[in-house]
Amino acid sequence: MDRFWKNKKIIAFVALTHHTRFIVPVMEKLSALGADTRYVVAQAERSQEITAVECGLNYVHIFDYLSLEDNKDIHDNYLRARRVFSQALCSDPALATQVVTVTDKTLYATAQEYIGFKNMIRVEKPDICLALHELNRWGKTLAFWAKKFNVPFISLQEGLGYNQDFGYTGHVQYSTLSLVWGERIKKKFSDYEAPVERIIPVGNTHISREKEYQEKNNIRGKMRETLRLKGKTVPLLIFTSHPPELNKIECLLETVAKQSHLKMIIKFHPACKYPVYEAWTGAIPKSWHKSLIFVHGSYSVYDLMSASDLCVLAAPSTTGIEAIALGVPLVQLAGLTRIDSHYSFSRQGVALEMNPAQLARALADKMDFKGKICTESIDLFFKNELTQTTGATERIIEIMGEIIKANAPEPITPLPRGLAPSYEWSLIIPVPADSSNEFLFQLEHVTRHSEGQGRYEVILIEPETISPEINTVLASLSGDVIRLKTDPGQNTWACINDKAPGVMTGKKIAVLTELACPLANWLAELNRAFSTHGPDKIFGGKVINSHGSIVHAGMVLNANNAPVSAYLHLGADFAPANREQSFPMVDHMVCLSADLFLKLGGFSPRAGIYALMDLCLKARCRTNNNTACIFLPGLKILKNYSNQSPPAKDAIFFFARWHAILWDNEDSLYQSQGISHQQLDAVRMARAQQTAP
Repeated sequence: MDRFWKNKKIIAFVALTHHTRFIVPVMEKLSALGADTRYVVAQAERSQEITAVECGLNYVHIFDYLSLEDNKDIHDNYLRARRVFSQALCSDPALATQVVTVTDKTLYATAQEYIGFKNMIRVEKPDICLALHELNRWGKTLAFWAKKFNVPFISLQEGLGYNQDFGYTGHVQYSTLSLVWGERIKKKFSDYEAPVERIIPVGNTHISREKEYQEKNNIRGKMRETLRLKGKTVPLLIFTSHPPELNKIECLLETVAKQSHLKMIIKFHPACKYPVYEAWTGAIPKSWHKSLIFVHGSYSVYDLMSASDLCVLAAPSTTGIEAIALGVPLVQLAGLTRIDSHYSFSRQGVALEMNPAQLARALADKMDFKGKICTESIDLFFKNELTQTTGATERIIEIMGEIIKANAPEPITPLPRGLAPSYEWSLIIPVPADSSNEFLFQLEHVTRHSEGQGRYEVILIEPETISPEINTVLASLSGDVIRLKTDPGQNTWACINDKAPGVMTGKKIAVLTELACPLANWLAELNRAFSTHGPDKIFGGKVINSHGSIVHAGMVLNANNAPVSAYLHLGADFAPANREQSFPMVDHMVCLSADLFLKLGGFSPRAGIYALMDLCLKARCRTNNNTACIFLPGLKILKNYSNQSPPAKDAIFFFARWHAILWDNEDSLYQSQGISHQQLDAVRMARAQQTAP
């Protein structure tokens, strides 16, 4: 792997100092492996450049990529942004309160950055880019231009994601993949609108590294000596950028000041403005100061945690999970935190919930905070929040390597054909490992609905292991049936490539996915399509579930550039879904001439669950034809809808390989047909009510 990374160019966008802790460990490891790593910062009133300087990072400013020749493009984009924003200012009372001169300056900087990021990608030609997220203008712009130039882009996770769901809209829009800490945040993002298949939990790059550093370097002992905390019980009170009103926690501070065994560290957020900090601390009685240590940027929050005996949160914060990981008991202050928020440490049993007066009494009484928190709750908490507690950096780098490999151009090697055609059709069907009744149902549909529509053979692709019931079904089969067994470690698609060309004798092939059941006249509809469109197309059909709702009617790409079925969950009789039309991809079943299949090199085994869509995109690129795939509404398949998250390895390959090809077209399809999202939502709601049990 060291040789693989040698001279690979990696560019990371960084903003604030406390955010670099998630990116820097990855970049440092890549640099040690031989990669050319560099950081990029943007304007933001110079705060990002200050971050890079303070952290000692090898950085460039995005304005370094601008020249006089860019002035016209910058000005044109500024005017476009100004028109849009002016309309918003006039129509939105909240936006109308913004200071126009400041807004205008920001719009111009945005236009400069937009061109700067484009130039940077074009000039530097990085192998991969990464940023914390796409939720600010810089991450979004970098992700957009990276996709435009077919440069893979990785987004990470900034914090616990405790805000309202809509605030994360577009978190995974242009990212090749989003690598998050654990399953909870994946579910949160995907339950709202993010594409579940592009979110992969990998753990936290910072926590394990910080814990090892703190223990190895005896930071607790050193910090307690530096801050003169010997013999003291030390609570660490952590504020957000807006500290609470002093009168709400005055009783807590007074108790600390009066108890000789206590000393409190009060840590202000880096984004807290210094005048706010000065005003807040200046309002505290001078006699209390000897028991209070105010920190605003002078010490690492993790060093302060190590020195403390208790961590107290005044509002939801990512530092909560970090305190728990470092073994510091956690208290969530009621009355100051958003307890009604869906995210709460105390409700998960990993923190105590107290109001300031209760905490003051507990500190005075020398409560054993750690003993009050259940260790089983902490174990469950980490299982949900962190997929792994060690090795996150290595896992991210492993995924980045797989992305770069998949994104590289790959020549198509045609497959050889072993036998001359003698049948009209080769029907290729994967055999499930279990579910014998459903498999038998599928075979009965194939037999019943294929007669009299051309001679056909059936090629069954068997997995390594099958249940005794499936084996009984297979043993009962007769006629033109060929059984091919996958080799150890081989998936269905590799087996088809490896073994089917040597035995199949059909002029055309139809590949059904597991338990997809063709309905009446399906081959007749395909025969008609070949006569109409010729042999160089890929055909797909309308897949419906047992309720008659659409599972597939051609694949489009939604606003997050993720593949979804057009007209999903609508009734099979929905008029636009009964039009024959071209799509970028089809899924669940494909039909094409055997010659085209072989010319395309068959399936891409690494695409896994995306193999059919991958084949469609190969055909589209090989023929340079955006109408290579045709949806046939008269070709009907019965199959129940599954919303299972695909294997990570399949998603890594598919979305890296086709990163530059996958662009939103769902809205344009519906607009061309005069359909609004509101209309679709209304029809879906009516359909759901009709099919509800």
